This record gives sequence, structure tokens and C-alpha cells, in this order.
Amino acid sequence: MTNMTASAKGAAKQPGRNVRQKAGLNRSILDNCPGERRRQPEYKCLLYGSELRPVPPFHTSQTCAACGRTDPQSRKGCGRLFACVHCGHEDDADHNASVEIEARARQGGTSHALRAMGEGGSVNNSTHRRPLVPSPALRRRRTRETQPATFG
Repeated sequence: MTNMTASAKGAAKQPGRNVRQKAGLNRSILDNCPGERRRQPEYKCLLYGSELRPVPPFHTSQTCAACGRTDPQSRKGCGRLFACVHCGHEDDADHNASVEIEARARQGGTSHALRAMGEGGSVNNSTHRRPLVPSPALRRRRTRETQPATFG
């Protein structure tokens, strides 16, 4: 992150270019904390009584959601289209990868065999219910007392 957010100011002999744009980019990079992106889903799952199943994304964009075979040739030029060289399955590359990630999540993060067994559907939270612990904002609202205005 440090190298990505280096200053664009330059020096007296070589002044920087697009300094304002670079400063805005640096702000947005530093505001987007990877640790926070990981912490938030864990927090929300605990709050709603859900289960978070992290899935390693390794080869999900090269694995066919229909037959389960992994081949880099299925993503020619890393375009938007996924075309399996083994079974001929064609799909949007992102959708195909998301279906594969779903299958791995349902299986515990290992491999693809769910599609071979014919199970489908979408990953949904069947245990969705109200939060176990009220949100901090709700607690503040309940404990806030109003004081009558006094003039005097």
C-alpha cells in the first residue's frame, strides 16, 4: 500500500503532475481497508446468527461450473466469456466463477463435486432472523432521555 500511495508532488526541478488527482486516489485507496472488508462480514454474520464460509478464490475463474474441470484455456485472453474447452459450457466469466465459489462454499471450500451431484440453487441464509444483539444505534435511541427545555 505504501508504494501505491506515494506522493506525486515531485521536486523543485521536476514538479509533479496531476497532484490533486493523485491525492484523491491515495485517499480512496487508504479509505478502502482490506482488514475492514474482512471484519464487516464476520461482524454481520455474528449479529444475524449466520455462518461465514470463506472460500479460497484459487482457480475459480478457470474452473467450469458445469463439468468441474480446470483449464486456463477456457479463459482465452481473460475476456468476459468463459468457454469450457472440455464440455463446451459457455457463460459470463464472473457468473461462472460465482457459481463455482457457491459450490465450494456449500461443500466446505474444497472442490466442485456438488454440480456433479446435481444440486443447485443459490446460497441463501436459511437461518436469517432478527439480530441476536440490538444494534448500537438502537440501544442509544432506547437509552436517550429527553429533557424538557427550560427557559429562564
